[in-house]
Order: sequence, then structure tokens, then C-alpha cells
Amino acid sequence: MLTVLNGGVDVFRCIAAEWKNITPDAVKDGLRQQAKQICYGIIYGMGAKSLGEQMGVDENDAACYIESFKARYTGIQSFLRDTVKSCVKKGYVQTLLGRRRYLPGITNGNTYARAHAERQAVNTTVQGSAADIVKLATVNIQQRLQETFPTAPLSHQHPHSDRGRSRTWPRVRGAYFILQLHDELIYETTEEDLIRVAQIVKREMESAVKLYVKLRAKVRVGPSWGDLQDMEI
Repeated sequence: MLTVLNGGVDVFRCIAAEWKNITPDAVKDGLRQQAKQICYGIIYGMGAKSLGEQMGVDENDAACYIESFKARYTGIQSFLRDTVKSCVKKGYVQTLLGRRRYLPGITNGNTYARAHAERQAVNTTVQGSAADIVKLATVNIQQRLQETFPTAPLSHQHPHSDRGRSRTWPRVRGAYFILQLHDELIYETTEEDLIRVAQIVKREMESAVKLYVKLRAKVRVGPSWGDLQDMEI
């Protein structure tokens, strides 16, 4: 799986091909979608019944999908088991950068309560670590932007109306942070600084932490959030 993830190709198509022992070109969209659903379903503790409902297949078929996937990628099952085992022992899980979440329900005698805590343990470890990475990248990007464009504002200074009369702010070089949306960061910049800002954002997002899997950031640019095009950097 590490080879697939680092290969720069369609991850879920390659996983589906590995799983079914066929070539990636032979993977149809439906099979790719199944592989994607199984990946996320297993990682976040989804049972056969829920996965079957999501995939639109029988519960037994969903169970077979899960077991065959786990058998193909044994490291996933080991990760899930070790994460829960560690949480039972310590009482908490920890993200990549050390943030803790205590889960007292992990030793609850109630089966449903315990299963819920087990899902939280895995989810927090994965999603919490992803949050660590994107927040660290955001801080690093801001530092690079301030070093590169020391006169740039920290927030927008758009022209605005003052008692019916328009006021015009001086044009300032650089960029400023608009919004974080999950693993996306949105910045506004001037056209003349577009390439430099895009390079900074991409580099800092891809180098925030060093993992076995390479971090890859895709850059999209445009005049508005609703009108963006891919940009090669």
C-alpha cells in the first residue's frame, strides 16, 4: 500500500486492482468506488451491515469484502488492533504531534459503548493527526509569507464604502489567509505574487511533517473560490 500511495497514481484504483489481482486499467468506476468505501469503512470501524447499506450490497457480501481487504492489507488490521489495545492500556489516544484524547468508554462493559469508543480511538488518531499536519502547515506558511512579504496585511483590506463614498486602499503585495476547509487552505493574493505564493503554500504543505507516505498538495487558482483551475507548480 505504501508503494501505491507514493506512486502518484489513482490510489483507490490501484488498491482495487491489487485487491482483485487485476490491472488498474481493468478497474471500472464501480469497483473503484467500492474500494474507496471499504478503505474508509474499515479504518473508521464501520461494520458489515452499515457498509453493506452504503454500498447497496448484502451484509454477508460486505463482510466478505471487508475480510478479503484486510487479508490483502494486513497492516491495516494490525494498526486498528494496536491503536485500540494501546488506548485500553493508557486510557487515551495520541495524535501525531502529541495531542491526547481520553476515552473512558474504551473499557466499558457495554458492548455498544465500548465499540463506539474503539471507533473514536481510531478516528481521533487518524483525523486528529491530519488536523495536526494542516495546522502546522498553516503556521509555517504564515511565517514564510511574512518573511517574503513583510508589508503584507494579516487580513484583507478591501476597498469599502464610507457614507456612500468609496475609499481605496493602497495595493499591497503578498497574500493573506482566508479559510481552512478540512485539508484545504485558501489564500488571497495579487496576480503578480501568484506564483511565489503558490510555491510557498505547496512547499510548506508537503513538508510540514515527514512520513512514510509523501504528502502531496494540489494547487488551484482563480478569481474566486467558485472558479478555480488546476495549477502546475
